[in-house]
Amino acid sequence: MFTIIYLLSIAVLTIFSWLGNAYGLLLPDGSIIPNILSQEGIRWMIRHSIDNITCAPLAEALLALIAIGALRSSGLWSSLTHREARSLYHSRHALHIALFLFFALITLVIISICPGGNLLSVTGHIARGPFASGWIFLTALAISIPSIVFGLMSRKWKSRGELFAGVSSEITSCADYFVVLVVASQLTAAARYIHLFEVLRMPLTAQSIICALIYFVPLIVLFTNTNIAHDTSTTK
Repeated sequence: MFTIIYLLSIAVLTIFSWLGNAYGLLLPDGSIIPNILSQEGIRWMIRHSIDNITCAPLAEALLALIAIGALRSSGLWSSLTHREARSLYHSRHALHIALFLFFALITLVIISICPGGNLLSVTGHIARGPFASGWIFLTALAISIPSIVFGLMSRKWKSRGELFAGVSSEITSCADYFVVLVVASQLTAAARYIHLFEVLRMPLTAQSIICALIYFVPLIVLFTNTNIAHDTSTTK
């Protein structure tokens, strides 16, 4: 659904740029809006097509899905939310170890961003430091490591194959999202090329929010629909 919506949006932006260029629609700097269908526009879109994809949050989406997959498939989430899931001794023991690891990792991160910590910038601030750049990776580790330990200790996973299948389970169920992400990257690139946000007089904060919504709303919707269908089938 989102792939079609984004493709149609690219078509609308293309037509808008063509008409705007033909009728001399001016940008805030006084120049005429670029035409995506022009020779220069086509060359720009093709030349930057790979760069546009690499600028999309592929890594962030993968890390989020890996962490969620580990949390759910290991049984840690069920153990945290359902009392009967932790009734067995080895499950309770595994839960205690997993929670200890989680809080230990969080404590290490907190220590690292305190004054003098090694995850701060060279000026001693969180902004523009390692933590600001890698907090998503750290969050994924803080969720994945305890989940993997729980899955192994509770015997939810009995082999290496089951472990990797579990960790990658959400990636498999949300594989369609990565096609959407590629199309979304070209949509945001087209909007940037014709300076759409400048035409709409949109501040930088609003631009960032809209781009984030374009990228992540499809993932949230797909993930929700997939898990609703899974829960329904499990109930039946």
